[in-house]
Formats: sequence, C-alpha cells, structure tokens
Amino acid sequence: MWAKAMLLQFGVGNFRSIRERQELLLTTSRRLRRSGLSTEVPAAGEAVVPIVAIFGANASGKTSLVAAMAEMRRLVAESHVKLEADAAIPRQHFGLDKNSAVAPTIFDCTFTIGSGAEAGRVVYEYGFEFTEQSFRREWLNRTVQRQRRTTQMVFERSTDDDGNVNVRFGSQLRGENRATAKLTRPNSLFLSAAAQNNHPELGRVHRHLVRGWTVLSDAKEMAGFQVAERVAKCEWRGEVVELLKQADFGITGLEIHDADSPGDAQSGIETKLVDLLLTVASEVPQLAPLVDLMPAGPRIELGHLSQDGGSKPLDYEFESHGTRMLLSLLPPALEALSSGSLLVVDELDASLHSRLSRAFLGLFKSDSNRTGAQLVFTTHDISLLEGRALELDEIWLAEKGRDGASVYTPVTDFELRTRDDVGRAYRLGRLGGVPAVIDFLLQRLDS
Repeated sequence: MWAKAMLLQFGVGNFRSIRERQELLLTTSRRLRRSGLSTEVPAAGEAVVPIVAIFGANASGKTSLVAAMAEMRRLVAESHVKLEADAAIPRQHFGLDKNSAVAPTIFDCTFTIGSGAEAGRVVYEYGFEFTEQSFRREWLNRTVQRQRRTTQMVFERSTDDDGNVNVRFGSQLRGENRATAKLTRPNSLFLSAAAQNNHPELGRVHRHLVRGWTVLSDAKEMAGFQVAERVAKCEWRGEVVELLKQADFGITGLEIHDADSPGDAQSGIETKLVDLLLTVASEVPQLAPLVDLMPAGPRIELGHLSQDGGSKPLDYEFESHGTRMLLSLLPPALEALSSGSLLVVDELDASLHSRLSRAFLGLFKSDSNRTGAQLVFTTHDISLLEGRALELDEIWLAEKGRDGASVYTPVTDFELRTRDDVGRAYRLGRLGGVPAVIDFLLQRLDS
C-alpha cells in the first residue's frame, strides 16, 4: 500500500505531565519481521503502521499525549483567527519545576500529503515552540523523493524579544510569502496566517493538519443529540448500521428524527436557552441528560428485534453503554477510513468489551483500510496485548517517573523472547507502565 496522508512521528515537550521532549513514532521497526498491514513512504525510507496503542497506569501521561495532539491541531486552526492581537497564547506547561514555567512548549510532527503518483513521495516536517507571549520558532521542511531524496527548507519563522516576526523562505515556496509574513503576529502561527491568505502550498498543509486529524480527547459516550447529528452527517450511515448488527446487539436499524421546530418552544427566550444548553453540553457531559429532554436537537432511535420477529424502536438513552460508545466511535472511524486520515482516541476501551475493541481495531488493520488511515489510542485493556491484536511495533508504554514527568517507550525497546510474552511481561511489571500493588488503609470512620 502507498501512503496517502499519514503521520510518521509526533513530538511534544513541556506540556502537562510531559517535561522533556517525547516522541511517538508510527513507523515500523526494522528489527521485526512483521506480517501485519503497513504503508510504504518512499520519501522517508520507512513504512508506517496503521495503529499505535498506548498502555499505562492511571495518571501515567496517556491523556497528556492525546491532549498534546489536540492542542497542536487547535493552535494551527485558531491562532491567527481567534486570538486578539495582544492576547496571551493559552498553554499548559509542565507544572512541577520552576524552569518549565519560562521554557517554551514544543509541538512537532512528520507527515505525508498526497495520493496517486505523489503518494509517499513528499514528506513534511512541521513544528513550533511557544510561550504565553509568542511563537518563538516555527518551521516547515519538505523531503522529496525523485531520482534521489532531497530535503528542502520551506520556511523558518522566529520572533525576537521585542515581538518582531522574521520569516525566511525556501527557494521553492511560491505565493504571497512576504505579505503573509507582515500579517503574522507574535501570537499567531505563520502557517495559520498563510491559510487565511489563501496561500496554495501552505494552505494545503494547514488543511491536512486541521481536517486530517480527528482527536477524541474524551471518548466517553456522547449525548444523544451529538450522536444523532454526527450520524446524520455521516455518508456511511448504512455501514454504521451494518457494523452495529455485526456487534450482536440485536439491532435491526437506525432512524434519525429531525429537531423539533423552534416554534414549539414556549418563547423566544426558551429557544435561546435551548441553543445555549446544546452548545455548553458538548463541554459539560453532566448536562447531557438535560439536553435529551429539550425540544430542540435531533433524536436517534435504534430498532431492536422483538419477540414477534418484528422491530421495536428504542431511544438512544435506553441503549447500553457499549452501544452508545460504539455509536460515538463509528462515524469518525468510517470518515477516517474513507479519507485516509488520522483518528486519535483517548480510552478506547471505555464501556467497550475486549471483543468489540478488537473488532474496532480490525477496521484499520484489514482490507477495510484501503486509504492508509491511522488510529492512535490509549487503553487499559491488557487483553489486546495477547494473540495477534497488535504487532510489537504498534505498542507503546506510558510511565511517570519519580519527578512526575511522563516518558513514552516502544515495546520494541525491551528484550522479549516471543510475541506472546508481551501480555505476561506487562502484567508482571517487566515493561513498566503498570501501577505498583498498593493497599488502601483507612482509620475507623466512626472514631
């Protein structure tokens, strides 16, 4: 398989529980003779895996890594359009030492863009460093594979202590480069400003990072109206229903009911309150039960096989946690498989049985994945380490040291005799990433 638009590497430093720069690689290990699906990237001289699973104890930093990917995407999308000229750049630096408060945060990634004859023959490396005051550095390099492999600087940006933005351009970069540089503020990314200025090549890179990454930082089940909206927009609704049927929930079909007319609300004020609640509920999960009672917002019903052999519709709120979770995950997964993009999920195993988790992974590791789509996820499900659910170079471990900083290690760094030793070695603590056995102790509560 040839690459379409794939992530090869993601790096982050000084963010949440991450102090020193850490790197997540999505390339295959040269030490392994693997039989699973992989994608060749000629410009990098590497092959890329379809899945990376990150295991680790609670508070080991799994969520920090997912949040870092979401934050990089958000800054690329919003820094030029949503920050006021004199606004501070929001950031969450490592909080357990004094130096990190003044040191910059860094995000960087390496990825491909393109399809057909171009697939895998151009690789971009993009990254930036920033504090609350400014994006201190920003860079984009491009490696091209033709008769030979060459790496070119596309642009390099720096911001000095006085807030002056300076941008150097590679000789191959065409477009309104200097005009874009003049529009770039200390607190906005040059790439974001270029996209707003309709820069042809940089706009393409910007679109890939914004539209080609879907990050589900909280993979808990969604509110009913959110699932209904997502499934309604998904062009693969038939496939969603088919996969639900295969999951053996007794489901026979799915219906989306349109939002009630705004005129049904008792007053204009009530209508505005409904709209406000719908907006806030996406950030405050505790409000989801209230949303399902409001007159606005689409509803989703699932048909279930009844005793008389017919189909009985049940509202989303009466479905099991497993069904809700799968319904929340399938639309973005099918969109990624269709477009060859990246899906990142925190806590994939939340409310999903191990069998369903394996089936979900299979979408990305089988012939269903014809576009080079990728899945990065965190999990506590140790059963995924057994059998052939994951290749060795698809497994990473998160662990927090005594200094409170998270470290991420590929399982290929450990000496393992056979493929089937992974689950046992992990449970025994030989690979790290699992909590030490502890005993809770309380004094008498009635003393």
